[in-house]
Amino acid sequence: MQRIKRKFSDISENGDTVMDSSGDGPLRTEDGGEFKVTTRVLAERCPYFEALFHGDFGDGKDVLLKGINTETLEKILVYLYSGNIELNEENASNILIVADYLLIEDLVQKSSSFALKEMTPTNCVPLFLAAWGIERLDIFNICHRFMVIHFQEVVSLYEEIGIIPLEALKTVLREKCLNVKDEKTVWNVIVRWIQFDLIDRLQFVPELLKYISFDDADTPLLDDVIDHNHLIKNKFCQELILSQLKDGDYLQKFRLFLKSNTTASRMPKNINVIFYRSTDTYRPDKNIYITFDEQTDYWQKIGSAENVPDYIIHHNRYIYLFTTSIPANFSLAFDLFDQKCLPMTPIYKSRKFYSVINLNGFIYIIGGIDEHSNPIEDIERFDPGTGKWQIITRMIPMSQSKAVDSNGYIYAIGCNEYAIKPKMMVQIFDPESDKWLIVSVPRIFKPEITAIQCRGRLYFLGYYLSFCQIMPGLEEYDPLTDTWFPMPYLPFIYRSAKAFVVKDVLIVHEENKTIDDCAPPVYWLPENRTWNILKTSSPLRKIYLSKICTITDPNVVKV
Repeated sequence: MQRIKRKFSDISENGDTVMDSSGDGPLRTEDGGEFKVTTRVLAERCPYFEALFHGDFGDGKDVLLKGINTETLEKILVYLYSGNIELNEENASNILIVADYLLIEDLVQKSSSFALKEMTPTNCVPLFLAAWGIERLDIFNICHRFMVIHFQEVVSLYEEIGIIPLEALKTVLREKCLNVKDEKTVWNVIVRWIQFDLIDRLQFVPELLKYISFDDADTPLLDDVIDHNHLIKNKFCQELILSQLKDGDYLQKFRLFLKSNTTASRMPKNINVIFYRSTDTYRPDKNIYITFDEQTDYWQKIGSAENVPDYIIHHNRYIYLFTTSIPANFSLAFDLFDQKCLPMTPIYKSRKFYSVINLNGFIYIIGGIDEHSNPIEDIERFDPGTGKWQIITRMIPMSQSKAVDSNGYIYAIGCNEYAIKPKMMVQIFDPESDKWLIVSVPRIFKPEITAIQCRGRLYFLGYYLSFCQIMPGLEEYDPLTDTWFPMPYLPFIYRSAKAFVVKDVLIVHEENKTIDDCAPPVYWLPENRTWNILKTSSPLRKIYLSKICTITDPNVVKV
């Protein structure tokens, strides 16, 4: 059913609000619109009108609102009287600007939320300009990020690039991760912007040249820039050009000058590969995505996997995938360039429920059990350079063992299977000497454990029996002093607790998400030594669905 749009006159005549239809204060717009309003009602609902009608700004009997058109003002008046607003792609930006001007904060939130949700390469520029004009940094940052990611599309679909203010344009062009096919796109945008107001904007050519990455530019583009009338016939570029004419090859010197005084290569320093499993019951997809840069807000699918791995380790063009619930012989390597999964070289002793360590350019597989559920003491090391496995020094066999690395050493913790009375054991492996050593053990016996490293300290989470109750026990280990420290109890009991670290923050969550009433994730604040609940709005609430691997050499990825 088609929704009927409400007009301000309809509200006035129907009397379905507290408005007095006679009105006592007309509002006028510059394009000829006039509205008879009740000043008392508007003053109650809008701080701007309260100051206008009841402050020291005149008698408020006949008010001309400059810079606001009739259509926009009508929609805002309807909102103030009825609480309803008709938003669409065409009017959202204007309503946002006027709502901010009139200090209607709830309408600012409504219009900005709508505009951001509906943002496309064809309509993002007006919202970007609106946020810039009203200095709403939160909205501007979202629009700015969208324009950087979709820059190629934006400049090809939006014709009026010239209306963007210089400083706003520079915030986009300077971005190291600006998404362009090549730097000719940036040069063309600069030319379009200059030509929008040629006489007044020629002075900005030298400044805007700095935002072209000539490291990424080819020779034809360099020649085009150097020979363009915006340079050779521009008096504001004479000093720039003459400074390179003193001696030698002018063109070669000028090319070198441009390269040394402009934006560096736009290649991002880091990108992330994300292995994500869908929560869809009917289509539990397990896909592989790549982020645009070091941030994780924009994803592009590059492949799929049979399982979301427990460990993901990056070396050169491959990401090695280990799912410990299946035999290690079935581990895979994802080729970032060809974007497909390949089988890894099989290890000597296949195992399940093992730990994986990435240390000094090698991958270690530690612990686990064989097909008869016997613990495995052999440690295997994989060299990504040769693609071969090697068995190294054995450790004392332990059941339920977990391993982590810290400061160049590998720490393995578990239970001693050969003791008359099973007890905790911690072994440390030194790759340089190829030897295992025994260090101090946790204070409380915990047969099932999770181990993780954060800020140079090791954390061990396990469960033990206390007065017929299963209690979570956490201890912190300082490798430098070989000392264990007790930690406060977790605020919740997790059926299957998992721990992970994000930006040096330790987080514990429920791995078994098949139940609706599972406990929320918590994070550890070492400064206060307290556990804190993650907010419902935090994206980390769903971190259990994914594994993230940071790629420090984007050249190995084909996008």
